[in-house]
Amino acid sequence: MADHDSRSPQAGATAAGTFLQTVYLLVGLLAVSGIAGVLMAGFFLPMVSLTSTATEDGVDLFESLPTELEVQPLNESSRIEASDGSLLATFYYQNRIMVPLEDISPHMQHAVVAQEDRRFYEHGGIDIRGTARALVSNAGGGSTQGGSTLTQQYVKNALLMDAVQRGDDEAKAEATEQTYGRKAREAKLAISLEKQWTKEEILNGYLNVAQFGPSQYGVETGAQHYFSKSAKDLNPGEAAMLAGITNGPAIYDPVKHPENGERRRNDVLRAMLRDGYITQEEYDQYSTQPVAEMLKVKNVSAGCATAGRSGFFCDYVTRSLMNDPAFGETSEERAKKLYGGGLTIRTTLDPGKQKVAEDLLESRLSATDDSGFGHSIVTVEPGTGNILVMAQNRTYNPYEDAGPGETAINYNVPKSLGGGSGFPVGSTFKPFVLTEWLVTGHTLWDTVGTARQTMTNFPGKCLPGGAWRENPGYNPDNAVSVALAPMEPALNATKFSVNTSYANMARQMDLCDIANRARTMGVVPATYNPFDPDTYSMPVEDLYGQELAPAVVVLGELRISALDMAAAYATYATSGTYCRPTAISSVTGRDGEDVAFTGNSCKQVLEPEVADAVAWTLEQDLVDPRATGKGKVIPGHDAGGKTGTSGSQYHTWYVGFTKQMSTAVWFGNPTTNVKPGGFRVGETNLRYGKVWGNTVSLPTWQEYMTRVHEGLPNEPFPGQPARAVSAAPQSNGTVPDISGMVLSEATSTLEGAGYRVEVRRENSDVERWRVIGSSPGAGTRLAQGETVTIRQSVGQG
Repeated sequence: MADHDSRSPQAGATAAGTFLQTVYLLVGLLAVSGIAGVLMAGFFLPMVSLTSTATEDGVDLFESLPTELEVQPLNESSRIEASDGSLLATFYYQNRIMVPLEDISPHMQHAVVAQEDRRFYEHGGIDIRGTARALVSNAGGGSTQGGSTLTQQYVKNALLMDAVQRGDDEAKAEATEQTYGRKAREAKLAISLEKQWTKEEILNGYLNVAQFGPSQYGVETGAQHYFSKSAKDLNPGEAAMLAGITNGPAIYDPVKHPENGERRRNDVLRAMLRDGYITQEEYDQYSTQPVAEMLKVKNVSAGCATAGRSGFFCDYVTRSLMNDPAFGETSEERAKKLYGGGLTIRTTLDPGKQKVAEDLLESRLSATDDSGFGHSIVTVEPGTGNILVMAQNRTYNPYEDAGPGETAINYNVPKSLGGGSGFPVGSTFKPFVLTEWLVTGHTLWDTVGTARQTMTNFPGKCLPGGAWRENPGYNPDNAVSVALAPMEPALNATKFSVNTSYANMARQMDLCDIANRARTMGVVPATYNPFDPDTYSMPVEDLYGQELAPAVVVLGELRISALDMAAAYATYATSGTYCRPTAISSVTGRDGEDVAFTGNSCKQVLEPEVADAVAWTLEQDLVDPRATGKGKVIPGHDAGGKTGTSGSQYHTWYVGFTKQMSTAVWFGNPTTNVKPGGFRVGETNLRYGKVWGNTVSLPTWQEYMTRVHEGLPNEPFPGQPARAVSAAPQSNGTVPDISGMVLSEATSTLEGAGYRVEVRRENSDVERWRVIGSSPGAGTRLAQGETVTIRQSVGQG
């Protein structure tokens, strides 16, 4: 059966009309180019009768096409860097690195000109000879391939990339449709562009927009991918191979199709030899070089999964930008900047300190440990809020195939920025209660009861009825390793972490004020977004909800991120200045201009004497070996901090600081509430029910802080502040009488008088563990700062 045309008459008429229109367009194109007559007569007269009217129609149609190339800047990959400029990760919609022409090898420039447009420097946007030749060769089959100059190819690619970036499917179709109309539009835009740009600018634009591999856009990316070198360092053979790829990025990929790549490379080399860009000797050298010998492939992957053990920090950076209204009004605008804006994002991460933290965590509790427990370290710089370190004993894996020891959940940060719901912070919350205690006029020497009892009627003006009065009330227990007097000063209640004393302190204040005080220092539940202004302005009872109760607000059964705890404690190191934690120091656009983002923000939230008093108190937690800090000081550096253990010992903490760094260390099971025990952390065997803040987290904190402070000068804390000791007993230069006291009472009495304390145990008929007396004895004139030895009875022996 003979072939026949199945198209309808209407379809045929439409096709004919479209063909005539495109003929008119091309006639107009050549007419305005001034050489239509001779060229068009031999080609178009056999198909249509071209009259002066047809030519005028073609000119009119051509003149109706746009003359300005209006496109958005090309998508370009963004870099996330550590504080020293080392690369953490890249982000892109299209893997593209823009470079100026002077950073592109002349061999590369010559290769694309020789292969794609040998009369590039002679024409004004369209190559009439090339166009006419293409028209004649395509007449039979209707193909529209060939004949395009580099300028036209740049226009086509720019229009296509613009459509892709805008998600405009119709514009994408128009940029790739196989019609003479598209060619005519590109030609007119090319002619216009040649009047606005120099040849060098056009060539540079083409080399940055063209596709030089299956997923490589721009010549710099292609050079880095295939040869692990910059485009400025390409030799003639490498340049020829890249130039050949653009005609078919998939089929000429020298990795997957080396024979095709070699054949295409040699085609380009012949063109370069023909036009005098290389010598015969160079042609012989590079055309015979094996493809495998040329390649040094470097797969550039995108995203935080490439950041290694710093992936969690990288993820925090990207989520911070994606939540930041200063970075863009909408999430779409922020994503476009991050993934296509060609940004350089310099972060605050200190690679050296980060490695110390990562190595230490791995040595103490491996990511794949069978226990499933998590361990993390996060460090903030006091006075700036810069996040220096963010590490945990897991491998960052944001994909569904996450295996043992891998996760995308960041144990250090709030939920909205990649974390979970936080972990109960235990007694590390007590310093915020102590802060409010001092703000409300109390002192470190005011005494509070230590006996266990059921307590109700905690004042709370934001609560129903103005107080917390739930039945059966609150009955906290203590886990204290020293003997307690019935009444202890607030200083001792802090050093020995006395829960009952802190509950009694809270009854003399207001739960809502305590919560608000903590919030001024950035302490909010981890489920709230720190970029949401409502988090810091909503009523505190809404922020904490039904959790605004003594067990939560006083003793820390509140889920807070480790990052917020580290930033809050940094306030004590800076005499009351709170700095919002930030991971980003600068964002620079491809033009070198700064890009807006929410950066450092510091505010004086405490009176210096209050902050200094708390800092001094927390220093005693480390200095006194009887305190919860167990004497684990940072050699050569003033430091302070506080242990924390949540109810049932599920989560344990140490949060502490020097003037240079504030660090929070967490240990617990990230997925379920379970007591630790039956496994080792470092050199420590954990026993069920015997794990506290100073069992795992404190030793990790001390070793980490000791190592990262090596070589740094000591920045001393303020001395014992006057306001903190305004109610302390005054010695007038004589040793007070401490006989008959329990050890903690005697210690606080002597320290309050300005003396250092040592303890000596002796056989005596005085009641066991009571104080016999002191050496020097009571009434002895002795300068403050000297040492007094407490003589404690151990019975008659």
